[in-house]
Amino acid sequence: MQQQPEKEAAGTLPRPPGNDVEGGARVRPEANTGPAGSSDGKKMKGDRLKLWAFIFRACALAVSLLSFILMVAVTDFYLYSGFSYVLGIAIIVMVYTAVQVGIKGHELRTKKDVISPKIAIWIDFCGDQFLAYMIFSSGSAGATMSISLSNDFYTNSGLQLVAASVSMSVLAFIFLAPAALLSSYRLFANL
Repeated sequence: MQQQPEKEAAGTLPRPPGNDVEGGARVRPEANTGPAGSSDGKKMKGDRLKLWAFIFRACALAVSLLSFILMVAVTDFYLYSGFSYVLGIAIIVMVYTAVQVGIKGHELRTKKDVISPKIAIWIDFCGDQFLAYMIFSSGSAGATMSISLSNDFYTNSGLQLVAASVSMSVLAFIFLAPAALLSSYRLFANL
């Protein structure tokens, strides 16, 4: 003999599937909590972090290239150590970010790691932290030198180019700082 389903009281809605009450406790359908479900979410989060780090490094590459070009346009920048420092660090940041953008762009496009992930996380962390500090210190050294020269009534188009180059160095720091934060998060969260 088949059991007849219980008739629901008038005015009540039928319960959606998976919300059956047995013994006062709710019975929920099983969520996708297996190893495949959690690793897919973790991988997606890691890919988003890699994409944002790629974007920040690409912007840092663009502005450090601009800082380099503006400083080289000044004919006598080599006479002042602060300006040479800005140029040198701009070149180093430009090379580092170009390599990082190339590697990370390839990894994002092919979904394959070029370098072992454990080594790449440490390279990202150390490189981003160190170069963010260096580009900021070069910007402050260049700004100090630029201000002292402008106070001495030494104003010409070269000094304006130096000011623009220093501004681009600070802007490069503004783009490298979030990349450094993301790389440190990836290192300590083991994504």
